[in-house]
Amino acid sequence: MRAALPAMLALALALAGGAAAAADLPSLPFVSTTGKAQTWIAPDIAVLYFETGAQHASAEQAGAELGELSGAIAELLAAHGVADADIDGSELAKKKVNLSVPAPDGSTAAYLMTRSYRVQVRDLAHLPDLVAALLARDHVDSLTASFDRTDKDRIDRELMEQAAADARANGTLLAQSFGAQLGPAVAISRAPLDKLAPALLVPAGPGTPALPPAQPIKAYTVPPALPFAQAVTAVFRLKEPARARTR
Repeated sequence: MRAALPAMLALALALAGGAAAAADLPSLPFVSTTGKAQTWIAPDIAVLYFETGAQHASAEQAGAELGELSGAIAELLAAHGVADADIDGSELAKKKVNLSVPAPDGSTAAYLMTRSYRVQVRDLAHLPDLVAALLARDHVDSLTASFDRTDKDRIDRELMEQAAADARANGTLLAQSFGAQLGPAVAISRAPLDKLAPALLVPAGPGTPALPPAQPIKAYTVPPALPFAQAVTAVFRLKEPARARTR
């Protein structure tokens, strides 16, 4: 009997500790839900990235040739409806390179001057001819294109509101499944888009256009639609359903 006393005492302490832990639990439980919203919208702007360069044994001559090339690029862009304000060619680079084959004057090194461009094309109807003209020019390299919406902030705000409403609707259904009512939100967080399941961006039906990658592409063709999505996680307090009054 004496040997059993320590075991009985330990059991009693464990039960008492369990009761104390249960008493610490909140009287009003919580539920966590997620909400998602997505849409596909045709792009209304393109951004072209490319580089131009000139190389010469003389740094001054390389700079002069790059200046002439930059002037020709400016004329080309203007001819295709690109405004000066949409052209960023301020990034210049200069470096000395070793020549694999000596130049006619015998020099084995030269100066390479490059200019990087970022060009916004607001009229997508001009894009095919503009890209063709750039590809046809010498000393134009690394041409890539990306597409977006000029009203992206508005789209994201509307999707965020829809995702929040979806989270509340999901929480309401979950609470009702357990005979409770959904109370106020006590915590809200925005789910990072890189953590969203791929299924979020899967077209909802056969009428939805095929979606290209959202990253910059080299096809230069305007995609039929771009995917936009937002997701939120919310924690709601649960409340018991109102009881009917008794007379």
